[in-house]
Amino acid sequence: MTKEKESGSIPSGKHDLHPSTEITGVSAPSLYRAANGATIDFHAAEFNRTDDLNDCSTNYGFFEPLDGIITADMRHQMERKHDRDHVDFCGEQAPVPKKMETTSDEPDPVEALPPLTVVSQGRTLIIDTDAARAIACGAALKDQRLTCTVVVTEKASVDASLSRLRRLTLLEADGVSITGAFGGFSATLTANGDQTHLADGFDLVLDLQPIPAFSGDRLPMGYYASGRNPEHLNDLLAELPEMRGRFEKPQFTIFKKSRCLHDKSRNRDCGRCLEVCPFGAIQTNSREISVNHYLCQGCGCCALVCPADAIRMVHPSQVELLDILQRFLESRKANAISPQTLVISDAKIVWSDRNNDVAVNFEVEEIGCIGLDVILAALSYGAPSVVVACRQQNPPKIREAVAWQVQMARAILKGLDMPEGKVRFVVIPQEDDNYIDEEVSKTDGADVQFSNSPMPPLAASSAHDKRALVRLFVQHLYDKSGSKRSWLVLPAGSPFGAVTIDNHTCTLCMACACACPSGALTAGGDLPRLLFLESRCHQCGLCEETCPEHAIQLQTRMLCDPEALEARVVLHETDAFRCIKCDSPFAPKAMVTRMQERLKGHWMYANDRQLRRLQMCRVCRTRDALMSEDMKSWNR
Repeated sequence: MTKEKESGSIPSGKHDLHPSTEITGVSAPSLYRAANGATIDFHAAEFNRTDDLNDCSTNYGFFEPLDGIITADMRHQMERKHDRDHVDFCGEQAPVPKKMETTSDEPDPVEALPPLTVVSQGRTLIIDTDAARAIACGAALKDQRLTCTVVVTEKASVDASLSRLRRLTLLEADGVSITGAFGGFSATLTANGDQTHLADGFDLVLDLQPIPAFSGDRLPMGYYASGRNPEHLNDLLAELPEMRGRFEKPQFTIFKKSRCLHDKSRNRDCGRCLEVCPFGAIQTNSREISVNHYLCQGCGCCALVCPADAIRMVHPSQVELLDILQRFLESRKANAISPQTLVISDAKIVWSDRNNDVAVNFEVEEIGCIGLDVILAALSYGAPSVVVACRQQNPPKIREAVAWQVQMARAILKGLDMPEGKVRFVVIPQEDDNYIDEEVSKTDGADVQFSNSPMPPLAASSAHDKRALVRLFVQHLYDKSGSKRSWLVLPAGSPFGAVTIDNHTCTLCMACACACPSGALTAGGDLPRLLFLESRCHQCGLCEETCPEHAIQLQTRMLCDPEALEARVVLHETDAFRCIKCDSPFAPKAMVTRMQERLKGHWMYANDRQLRRLQMCRVCRTRDALMSEDMKSWNR
């Protein structure tokens, strides 16, 4: 089941059951592996069960960090290590163990997520339109100690007694819907218009229908479908028995609720991750996003489309991906005679253009991990041009998300006066061993003036922020391009930009500052002033939606000056209006003027004294109302 990877590929290990896979000197953890290196715990299905009393069902190889606390056992281990170092160096001064501290250069503790334990007891659901073939597959798997249930979606063509002879459960239905993931699939049968949910869960699914019954856009681990190619059936029957036992599944992503924009708006909640996930692993309940890590298969599309970096990939992490990419380009540059186009693809292909120029293929497991940061990193690391090639088998929403990342990269190159053709997006119609690109031209990679001085390795401090990485790569390309523009135009909908204020309409009510989830818009303290920090703006549009005067507009762009990017600028300010009684400032002048205009003629402000209260502070306004003749007559 282990799939061989070429140099430069990013392993996800989805089909690797071994402890690790060595790729170009980088050891990547496998996503599913049996405990202690074994695939099967027991050889009999009746013994391969777990209950609440099973103390071995939890992974005890990981412990939560103690946030700087040193226990007695830890101190004892430190002292022993100190003694050993002292002896090994023959009297040389050994370093004294320091207190455990979490610095900004260290990985975020939440990213060290423990793997999940998936137990597969071999409960297999077989779905087919051919009853004879389904029963034959069930009998073959039953001989391999799998417990099989057969569902026939068309009228059985053989006598059902064959299933009883083979001791198989045979069900007939008009349709089947499958949800869940490896070790926990659920099936719902539809017959005569009625739906029946099967009480028993299934660890594995063998779907022999022309169109799989899985409700998601992609098939998860443990779901086997031969599709329209029945020749793969023998391979599937040989692989299914190996999927019994206890496996470890990593948590591919981390979710930071404090950054999520989903529950911030009442009119247009951000739901990009919900829409793009092909497995249904991202759900919302009571306006809160949650990730089911058992359903998640690590396609990376949720982190790709998240504008606020609330979802991050940890398998592979950005550091691992960019490090492998940089070393891959360095190795190719050392062996290549001339610069070659870099093709980032999720297929193993030999890429060439109509001029017979061969490009280098950087194969990845999931094309959804290729975002704007990776594309710009490839250019910064010395690639003369980049082609992002996506297989047609990927769901349309994933293809659209990746194409959007390429579109933003092309806009950045255009702003830097570089050819847009240096970055392109291509959909591969089928998995060919040789693909000839008919659209490439010699001018696509002609401008390689910055490739002779590639970017140095990334600093650890910027490794956990995708937005910071994008700005870092843009700054590198900007410095090498010689462009003098202060900012670059980005297409509408990009997660980078600024906001503009209509000073004649804005009353500085600060509704926008209260609605801003990232702190890009803030109030100016005791002064009627609105401040803006562009590095924190995600272009979510909540400020534009909240503004009662409709004085805010979004401006998608990429600011090139790093100092201006991190400096708070004053968008709008005005003089404070002073109370006509005590002369203390209490509101912006524009707000008081607007209140007088809108409330003039209202029955509560019918006379001049009532209208003058709008020009008073809270204390004076209350005192004047209590001393008025209307209040005195009401008390009598």
